[in-house]
Amino acid sequence: MKTYKTAVIGVGKPNQPFMKGGGHAIGHTHAEMFTESPGMELVAGGDINPENLNFFLQKFSVPHGFLDYREMLDVVKPDIVSIGTYVGLHRQILEDCARAGVKGVLCEKPFLNSPSDVEPVRRAVDESGMKVCVAHIRRYLPVMQRTRQLVRDGVIGQVISYMTGVENWDLSEMASHWFDLIRMFHGDAPIKWVFGQARVRELRGYGHAMEDHAIAYFEFNDGARAIVDGGRGLPNGINFFITGTAGTIRVMGENTVVVDTIAGQRTETPSGNGIGVWHTTLAKLVNWIEGGSEPEVAMDNALKTLEVNQAAYISALRGDRVDLPLDEAALAINEYPVEFLARRK
Repeated sequence: MKTYKTAVIGVGKPNQPFMKGGGHAIGHTHAEMFTESPGMELVAGGDINPENLNFFLQKFSVPHGFLDYREMLDVVKPDIVSIGTYVGLHRQILEDCARAGVKGVLCEKPFLNSPSDVEPVRRAVDESGMKVCVAHIRRYLPVMQRTRQLVRDGVIGQVISYMTGVENWDLSEMASHWFDLIRMFHGDAPIKWVFGQARVRELRGYGHAMEDHAIAYFEFNDGARAIVDGGRGLPNGINFFITGTAGTIRVMGENTVVVDTIAGQRTETPSGNGIGVWHTTLAKLVNWIEGGSEPEVAMDNALKTLEVNQAAYISALRGDRVDLPLDEAALAINEYPVEFLARRK
């Protein structure tokens, strides 16, 4: 088996609680993915904070640490890089990785900071041939895969609506997963328009303004609609509530699905979660690098999730519906969209 040299950029702060606005050490999860996957050699970590970096190097027995990731790319020349930094740094790091000859990147979500970042990153990736996946790892949870199959099989008839909410979070740092899962359930079908509204006050986190509470409402081309509540979860442990013409599906947490139809109710608990979804994501990236098929978490598909996500903020800013694809004015926005909302407030 070929061995790939791997590196983590943005190792994160250890022992940080997983909470809105925090700076938890997602880079440690990436390191676990690399160290527990066959054919991977974790050779370097990069972070601007020397204390965080030293803790990371010792915890994972990583031989090389760099305060400047560009030096790391030049000296170590990793094959695969994971990006765990704040979103505002993603574009520059991706462009630098492309120039350095990195073969593959796993980038955290939200993927890019602003609509204007998209084309420069796409151009850098296309010119270099670098393979980029986004950490929409929840797609590979067995319960989410099973839910997609139930929808695809028409078990509840034609889907009318999806509803979901993320307690005490936002539409991007966490709920980007939920946008992506709804798109997956619906076969990654095109979305026509997005309405969004947001309450923005003084909160900042992950290097940018964050909303206190926001909501997105959108419609697929076939008429199915969805609501994503960034701030309030659904009651009774429901993660997703899917309504169809012949029944409903409830995804309970991340391990149980309940189907209600005229034939009765059934509950399924597909097994497997946690670090396994990271291993799956990495394996699909490696397979792509080695000439296999492009995975569904690849950049091109992830950009469609990003577009819906950012359209919700742009709708809140404009006070109007945003039709997709984004228009030229929206694509020219060159900073995190919630910053505009924060200044307005």
